[in-house]
Amino acid sequence: MLDRAYGALVGGAIGDAMGMPASFFTREKMKATYGYINDFVTPEADEQAYHGNLQAGEITDDTMESIIISNVLIKYGKFNKEAFNEDMKEWAIQQKMLESTVIGPSTRRYLTALIEGRNPEQTSGESTTNGSAMRVAPVGVKYWSDLTACVKAAAESSMPSHRSRPCVAGACAVAAAVAAGVHGGYTTEEIMNKAYEAAVYGEKIGKDITAPMVSKRILLAKRIVEEYKNKGMEAILDELVGNIGASMYVYESVPLALGIFYAVDGDAEKGIPAAINCGDDADTNGAICGNICGAFSGAKVLPENWKSRVQKVSSLDFLETAKNLIK
Repeated sequence: MLDRAYGALVGGAIGDAMGMPASFFTREKMKATYGYINDFVTPEADEQAYHGNLQAGEITDDTMESIIISNVLIKYGKFNKEAFNEDMKEWAIQQKMLESTVIGPSTRRYLTALIEGRNPEQTSGESTTNGSAMRVAPVGVKYWSDLTACVKAAAESSMPSHRSRPCVAGACAVAAAVAAGVHGGYTTEEIMNKAYEAAVYGEKIGKDITAPMVSKRILLAKRIVEEYKNKGMEAILDELVGNIGASMYVYESVPLALGIFYAVDGDAEKGIPAAINCGDDADTNGAICGNICGAFSGAKVLPENWKSRVQKVSSLDFLETAKNLIK
């Protein structure tokens, strides 16, 4: 179980760092620039407008925000909104996040409100992006033994910055999939169903906006994989990207990541590159898929050089974090 908890955290960081050089590239541009990405590469500074100054194996805001949630969960034993908001505000100021180009529009509104002393939840209901889903994996690790509490905490963690129906649904789906993976004993199909059920819960409590339903798109991703599983991974990826998309919109990103998890039968070593090579929001899709696959297959399936590189470059110890989360 500890290896699966570790896998969820380090898998997300690996997906984030490996996908970073190709963020917001089309699939064709990725192939022309890097070929097929299946390891850490240095960003092409002339092509990568968002992360061109980072080194191979370096994480982005995706993992940084998940670390903040981990720290809050470890310190308080549960999600604490006030502590999370304060830590996010401090991080944004120290890292000058509002001056950067790496954060999404919903997170930018949220951090701006915090820094200006306003209530961020006044505008968080209009969010449509994947910011709360990309950081929620530690909630799934913490609540591995209680899916009901897990989904509730995931929703709470989304509300400050991403309070809309699709965003809450996406965060709940990812957390539930991670928790079920860390728990163990479930098939990939059962985990897809639990992610769907969690998304339905999130859709009931998030603010209603005009947007596709994450729950229905999870089912769509599952059907696409089942229809194209005999035609190879490239065909599956073409269909997932063509029908669902791979952008920062949560109703694309989360169903895509779950579809890839299902297609690779939960194998993190296969799933992470597959998600990244879909292009578009490659680092976040890689991170979410890495979270879910890592929780299912454990860190043991991930190459040692991947695990050591991402932790060494960013001075992180995800095994120790996993131990503290599942105490």
